[in-house]
Amino acid sequence: MSITLTWLPNTEPDVASYDIQRAPDASGQPGTFADLVNIVHDLLGPNYNPSSNRFFYVDTTGSLSHWYRMRAVDTNDNASGYSNPFQPSESTTPPPFPNTVPLDETYEYQTNSNLRYIDEHGKPIADVQVRVYKKIDFDLNNFAAAVGVTTTDTTGAWNNPIIVEAGFTYVVHYFKPGEYGPDHQQVIVP
Repeated sequence: MSITLTWLPNTEPDVASYDIQRAPDASGQPGTFADLVNIVHDLLGPNYNPSSNRFFYVDTTGSLSHWYRMRAVDTNDNASGYSNPFQPSESTTPPPFPNTVPLDETYEYQTNSNLRYIDEHGKPIADVQVRVYKKIDFDLNNFAAAVGVTTTDTTGAWNNPIIVEAGFTYVVHYFKPGEYGPDHQQVIVP
């Protein structure tokens, strides 16, 4: 059996790689961890999937009973602490990651309205492009740095949530070429 691990890219500018360790199961707890692999932080590399905005590693000798943990390493070889140990699941949906939040039309932190896209008369608009940026990237016109992209359905709801890292301010950008927008709304994700 093989196991595919997925994770969101670290957003610090000096991240260089990710260390992954694996341990056998010891009565429902991880046994002794051993180094498994180091994955280079390369958004053009073979271990990055741009459509899901996730890095991945296929452990061809792994199983659902193994335990894993990982950490980020920067360009000066400083390493973060290891993540909490976890076991993979058979789900095709990526697991929730520590310090991340699904952002969609229902998100309402410190705002009087949700993020559903509607016109000035309250009518929902379908097929609108929704792009989410960190505010700093948006302010610097770094539009290639979108955190995620989705579209709206016939109710103005997002077709897919976009997973964002907590602790940042984001800009949600709406655009339907030739018809609506561009419009944007700032969102704080504490």
